[in-house]
Amino acid sequence: MTDILDHLGALRVFEAVARLGSVRNAAAELSVTDGAVSKQLRQLEAVLDIELFIRGHRKLILTEEAAKLSLTLGDSFQAIVRAADNLKRAARRSAINIAAPGTFLVRWLLPRLPSLEARIKGTEINLISWNKDLLASDRSIDIHIVVGKDNDMPGLSRERLGPETFGPVVRAADMPDDPTAVLSMRRLGTSWPTAMWRNWSAESGHAVPDDDVLRFERLLFAIEAAEAGMGVALAPGPSVWDALASGRLRAPLGLHARDGSWFMVWRTDQSTGLHMSILRWFQKEFERSEAAALAVK
Repeated sequence: MTDILDHLGALRVFEAVARLGSVRNAAAELSVTDGAVSKQLRQLEAVLDIELFIRGHRKLILTEEAAKLSLTLGDSFQAIVRAADNLKRAARRSAINIAAPGTFLVRWLLPRLPSLEARIKGTEINLISWNKDLLASDRSIDIHIVVGKDNDMPGLSRERLGPETFGPVVRAADMPDDPTAVLSMRRLGTSWPTAMWRNWSAESGHAVPDDDVLRFERLLFAIEAAEAGMGVALAPGPSVWDALASGRLRAPLGLHARDGSWFMVWRTDQSTGLHMSILRWFQKEFERSEAAALAVK
């Protein structure tokens, strides 16, 4: 295993086949022949001394361990690409990469991006949708915005931005006279995770029906569907604060406070005055946007 890095080409081929589901699709992406892809897979299996796929009729099925390897390789290759892009941009101008959950980026950060750009004028801001675990060894991302419990990690600085809250929201025009009646409306959720409504019910003390939830691929889509009048969505605070403040959405049962917070996280050895300036901006904007949402009755 000490010489596995001598086979980076084969690892790249394997990751492409695992991600795309076929030798042919991988060959097309990598601009090589099907035969070349198959040869690289056989060589990698020989080096690792294991079978990576269960080979069926015209179908490749990843073994359980191979599936884990493919995810690790995918994340690693993405980090390499980001690091290379960072290097190229650094030669032209100062830049900083900020990663956060996609729903947070679209519904909270993007409307405020001009304000952040004005605060750190002259620094290019690159936004990355990120819902994965943090790695202190990943230098391709400068700042992570994360939500959850305060778990210290060696090599990472973590500062609190605001509370973690979530609750059901509906279009203002669909707001029932009885707030609890919102739970009888069609519930909107996500394909994964599937337990958001059950978790909210257990934590808030509100019982929810056992009927099916209309599920979307992303939480962002569920919240947008609620704004379109398709039902009631369960949403984290920052993703709906602006909509609550403007009157587009209502939260009949309020937003339940969880045992967690939103944090800004960055590598300790990368701490600069720029990081501190961005931190203060996030903390101020979090406080301001939450207060505007709570002020609406």
